Amino acid sequence: MATSGNYTLTITRDQIIKQAVLYIGKLSEGDGLTAQETQDCALALNTLVKQWQGMADGAPGLKMWTRRQGHLFLSTLTGQYILGGANSSHWTNSYVNSFLSQNSNAGTNTITVNTGSLFSIGQQIGIELSGTYQNGNLTWTTITNVVGNVITLNNNLPAAALVGGIVYAYSTTAQMTVVPESCVLRDMNNEDIPINFMTVQDYQYFPSKTDPNYISDPVSVYIERNLSFSTLYTDVAGSSDVSKHLVVEYMEPVQTFVNPTDNPEFPEEWSRALIWGLAKEVAPMFTCPWTPAMQANYTEAMSISRSLDPNRTSMYFQCNASTTGW
Repeated sequence: MATSGNYTLTITRDQIIKQAVLYIGKLSEGDGLTAQETQDCALALNTLVKQWQGMADGAPGLKMWTRRQGHLFLSTLTGQYILGGANSSHWTNSYVNSFLSQNSNAGTNTITVNTGSLFSIGQQIGIELSGTYQNGNLTWTTITNVVGNVITLNNNLPAAALVGGIVYAYSTTAQMTVVPESCVLRDMNNEDIPINFMTVQDYQYFPSKTDPNYISDPVSVYIERNLSFSTLYTDVAGSSDVSKHLVVEYMEPVQTFVNPTDNPEFPEEWSRALIWGLAKEVAPMFTCPWTPAMQANYTEAMSISRSLDPNRTSMYFQCNASTTGW
């Protein structure tokens, strides 16, 4: 038996659109859509995938291909942070870090680190300052040059940076959180402490969250989704140790279709569901009847796709499990 040796199904935005319109009988093989019809179908497809992102489609499985690990660098001056969007706090999916190997005085624009090869021009860089300045806050700027272990900064240091202080750097801001799943506080030795999630009521009832004298390691966070970003609130007014940072496991938004050849940000097993979902969405637009056979195909495709990645948990409830009978 001769097989292809190819394990990948690649499908584009316009292929999804054409197949969906073929399924409802709007086109015959070889026919095409007008530019306006393609644009209208593309909009319908984007509204569909946005509604299916996260767990909004009611699937028992998670959109685990959109799961990311976000790193949020903390401040001694605030307990509120923007995740994603144009005004994002220092929030990224990937970072590097090293430590200062020499003291740097206030007003200088260079620092010396243990491992300069980790850093590159243009990165955002956060440097731990002396504890006498803003409780030892991180100061942020960009890298303009790297020579060996010496890093040149775009701005002068506002205070002294001492040997052993941590230095973080990253290149790209992460997307907003759609579904936050877990959170830990990670120290410079990569040791993690679990962080609790609060509800909005828990956060509002917390008495000292904005007291500038209440500076400590965060124990709990509340994450609120907005339109183009999320906001993370800690239970403290500022972090006492900026060498620690928050690590959030979350699902980010599904990418939209922009170009005709864009591939869906869904596994290939979702291709049939995307086609039949769009077919159902645009059938009224083309005044095409939605038949029982079409509905059966749509239902089957959605059912199979949504059960591909079942939700697995290490905790469950069981009736009458207690030896006391309650």
